[in-house]
Amino acid sequence: MSKVAFADVVHQTIYFSPEIPSEALVLELIDARWVQRLREIGQTGSGRLVYMFSEHSRFGHSMGVAYLANHLMNQLAESSPELVGKYRLAISAAALLHDVGHIAPGSHAAYKAWFPDAHDVHESISTKIILEDPEISGILKRYDPGLPELVGKILDESDEIPPWTWEIISGGGWNVDRGNWCIVDSVMAGVTYGRYNIPALLESIVIDPGGHLAVKENRLDAMVHFAIARHSMYRQVYQHRVLLAAEKLNRSLVQRARDLGSKLSFADEHCARVLKATTPINLPLSTIFAMQESWWRYHLSRWSHDPDPILRDLAERVLYRRLLKTIRIRPEDDKTSLMRGAEDAVKRVGFDPRYYLYEISGSDVHAGDLKQSMLVQLDDGRLESLSQSEPLWNALMSESRKSERRWIALPAEAKKILGRAR
Repeated sequence: MSKVAFADVVHQTIYFSPEIPSEALVLELIDARWVQRLREIGQTGSGRLVYMFSEHSRFGHSMGVAYLANHLMNQLAESSPELVGKYRLAISAAALLHDVGHIAPGSHAAYKAWFPDAHDVHESISTKIILEDPEISGILKRYDPGLPELVGKILDESDEIPPWTWEIISGGGWNVDRGNWCIVDSVMAGVTYGRYNIPALLESIVIDPGGHLAVKENRLDAMVHFAIARHSMYRQVYQHRVLLAAEKLNRSLVQRARDLGSKLSFADEHCARVLKATTPINLPLSTIFAMQESWWRYHLSRWSHDPDPILRDLAERVLYRRLLKTIRIRPEDDKTSLMRGAEDAVKRVGFDPRYYLYEISGSDVHAGDLKQSMLVQLDDGRLESLSQSEPLWNALMSESRKSERRWIALPAEAKKILGRAR
């Protein structure tokens, strides 16, 4: 059987066969312009500002997710061939296309910059693209006229389909999305926090009688290992204080551009449209498509020469890594007094606190997993929750809730005045 091979940083090589319909579909979709656009969408926000090799994109991640989804379906089909066969095309397509709605700069980080008061709705935008883009919907309809709608239902976690179909991509605990980015982002950052036993988890997942995914009891260690790896990636990489502070600079940039209004020296038609929007959900697809990393960097370059000194300074800080510094807010600190002192220090060194002073924090990375996570299939066939089966799981969830860290982000000159410079 012929296969098309792609080099991969985790698996060395991943394969898709043009002779297997679900994999042939992936190969066709890869060449669609919306999928190729993912090469221009950063995977890890501002990660490259701390981890110098974290320059990778959503494209490679999406390829890896599609590969893991097909690999898992091969395993599930051994015991449930008809059930898996019914949804295999849709799951394969959904796995590859789940992130096509992401925008720049830096995927999730973009929402904090452009739409800080709105929810991250990239899944809804992905569904909109799948249904409305003639190229993608055309490819899907050649395989099955109802396929675009079914793919959308998987991404929307619809009640109209069996839960295991979407749990493969977005269910609690382990899924092919988390399973890929956890280890790929770890490799690209040059750290080992995100590594875990992928084959052990893939081989232990089953569809339970209620239509949910479950992990076999004898592989609970692999699930806990993954949970620890994911937890470590958030603590050490995604919620690194420098990256959180960098995201605030992006937010300040957008806010200053909005505040300047008609005085803003440059914004192309798409940027002008986004600056007026409060959510991306109603933006035309042409504008969503334009929101790529090169587009963002070009605006940064133009704004670094803007007559407005605040916009110019903020753009230069992002372009040339002159980031805000951080001060840890300790439990014993009087936060009100500390913020008041920080605001005074920022003003004393000539900066506007509206753009140069922020409180930042890391969030509870496991919040959703206490409510909805993969079940455990015991050796005798009974099902119970991960919390019931594994005390370490409860301990990890509890630690995540209690270990929130907070900082103040401000210019280095202001930090020095406060006597907190290293």
